[in-house]
Amino acid sequence: MMTNYDISDIESAFMSIVKTAGVSSNVYPNRPKSVTKSQDFVVVRLGTSVEDLAAYGTCRVRIFLFARDVENIKNSTKLGMMYDALVGNMPAQSGRYMIDVNPTISPDVADDYGFHARIITFKVTIKVQ
Repeated sequence: MMTNYDISDIESAFMSIVKTAGVSSNVYPNRPKSVTKSQDFVVVRLGTSVEDLAAYGTCRVRIFLFARDVENIKNSTKLGMMYDALVGNMPAQSGRYMIDVNPTISPDVADDYGFHARIITFKVTIKVQ
């Protein structure tokens, strides 16, 4: 029997976790082309393919925290608050998805649209249904 590993469902579960944690009220599956009034937003993406290990599945999910620059300088305070809200709610579980407590954090990067992003990657274990 083939196990269902729906990528959209995985991303949706993480989007819900991010909103519940209070990281940002603006959570998307892809970076929007424009964000006119928002000071922050989050993008949730599957970081790797889902690996089926018969008894369970595993993958990595990337959370991109975006904070609007202040006077063309990275808003480290806002990124730090968003990061603290996210990791402060880990480990987490949503349905059959169990999120590891030890994320990988990439260096902050400018997106050339007036925001800086902090990328956090979480290992996810997926229970077989």
